[in-house]
Amino acid sequence: MFVPGFMAVLLGDPLLAVAVALGVWRMGAAAPGGPAGRWWGLACGGVWLCFGLVQWWGELRAGFFTREQAMAPTKIWHQLVVYPLLGYWLWTAGVGGLLAPGARLSDVAGRVLIMACVAGWMLINGYDRRRPKLGHSPYDWRRLRPFSQSWSASSRTLSAYRTEIGAEERVGRR
Repeated sequence: MFVPGFMAVLLGDPLLAVAVALGVWRMGAAAPGGPAGRWWGLACGGVWLCFGLVQWWGELRAGFFTREQAMAPTKIWHQLVVYPLLGYWLWTAGVGGLLAPGARLSDVAGRVLIMACVAGWMLINGYDRRRPKLGHSPYDWRRLRPFSQSWSASSRTLSAYRTEIGAEERVGRR
C-alpha cells in the first residue's frame, strides 16, 4: 500500500500531542515541578535539539535525503523546532501527568494512555525508518520555492518511492 508521507508525521506526532494533552489534563492547574519542572524540560528540549541535528547530519551522510531535501524549510522546521518543542512539552506535561497524584480509574487510565501514545510513536517511528518515503521536497533558497525538478535520482527516499509505486503497479496489473 502506498502511503504518501511518513507515518510518524501522520500518526505519530498526533499521538505525542495526545500524550501532552493527557499530561496537562492529569496535572490540572498544578504547574509541572520536580523531574517534570521547567529546567528538566529545557534540558530535554536541548537533548531533542541535539538529536535532531545528529539525525539530520546522519540522514544527509547516508543519502536518506539529498542536500536540497535536507535544507528544505519543512526539514529545518522539523529538526530545529518540532523536535525540541515537542520534546519539551512531552517531558513537562507527559512526565508531569505520569507523576501527578491520583489512584482513581481515570488517573490510572490517563497514565496508561500517555505511555501507550509514546510507545505507539516509537513503533511508528521504527516502521518509518525501514520504509523511507519521499519526505521533504527539495528547496531552492535563491528563488524561495521548491525546485521544479523534485527529488534527484540520488535520493534514497525517491528510490524507495519508485520501488513501492512500481510494486503496486505490478500488483494492480494482475
